[in-house]
Amino acid sequence: GGREIPCHRSVLALCSLYFNAMFTGDFVESISARVEIKEVEPVIMETLIDFAYTGKLTINQKNVEALIQSSKLLQFTTVQKVCTRYLQQQIDHTNCLGIYEFGEVYGCPEVKVKARSFLLENFEAVSQSEEFLQLESDRLLGCLGSELLQVQEEQSLVEAILRWVKYNEAERSRFLPELFQLVHLPLLTVEYMRDHLLHEKVIQECELCRSTIENYQEKTKAGTAVQRHLPCLKKLQEVLVVIGGRAMEESDDEEDEETPMLSRNAGFYNNMIRRWLLLPDFPDYNKWGFSVVALNNDVYVTGGSRGSTHDTWSTTQVWKFDSKEGVWVPIAPMLKPRTNHATAVLNGEIYAVGGIRAGITE
Repeated sequence: GGREIPCHRSVLALCSLYFNAMFTGDFVESISARVEIKEVEPVIMETLIDFAYTGKLTINQKNVEALIQSSKLLQFTTVQKVCTRYLQQQIDHTNCLGIYEFGEVYGCPEVKVKARSFLLENFEAVSQSEEFLQLESDRLLGCLGSELLQVQEEQSLVEAILRWVKYNEAERSRFLPELFQLVHLPLLTVEYMRDHLLHEKVIQECELCRSTIENYQEKTKAGTAVQRHLPCLKKLQEVLVVIGGRAMEESDDEEDEETPMLSRNAGFYNNMIRRWLLLPDFPDYNKWGFSVVALNNDVYVTGGSRGSTHDTWSTTQVWKFDSKEGVWVPIAPMLKPRTNHATAVLNGEIYAVGGIRAGITE
């Protein structure tokens, strides 16, 4: 299955640290007419050599993992970066677990982090996939025990556990007690526990699980159980975020340039508790025409205009509200200044579309 591919040492040495060291060091390959590479498939080696000559690379779902493995081995740094980015863009609920394993085995931390984040933020969808049923017990325990895990309803977490156990009940039923300890019973309805959970065969056969549910039911009847409305870190809550704006009275002229900006300019509405709450102020408050979008539970504010009605300029600036840290931080600016544009999220990336460019730019 081998193949001989003619090429120049100098070309390979420019693109690969591996070949650079081989051809400039005291190795037999530095003077040999032929170099045998056993660890790389011929078609992948040919792709890498084509890249070295042309700077062009064809990546698809069939070759991306082989390209990452080979470019990492041969130290084609640029190829590795491009392929790693491509692989991250392909992550969805059907493959994130496999991509996570790949990232761990082949030392791609950025791939591993992206896949794990996707898993924790889209657990309910991932739990419906075939890959989920193949998950190792330690991986599942680590996922369910994470404070970053998000589910719409605790019931979906229970159903995922049951589905995983039933897939190989003989081998996996022994993990059920440990998995069940990660379930928040106060977030399950009494009816679901009574009419469904206690009738599950695997629950009936697990003494700890069954007794835990029955004891909780007794406490509920006695009025001593933890109330269901208590917050849970795993409970995903959607909120409505509002940023910026001016404080105008009914009598104010809409064209009045002196209308003051809001003193507190960022907040959100939590539908679970039916209340408006304040966020840390958006730092770039004296600006309008910006666009707001959410990605991975963080809020991004892009572009917008500064100045007055008669002297306005658009900006490229982008701010991110880090929901974990609770702070606003500036990040990489847009390529072009934009005002009154639209932003949208697709495959984990933010796209800015349209808008106008007013006056001078930053």
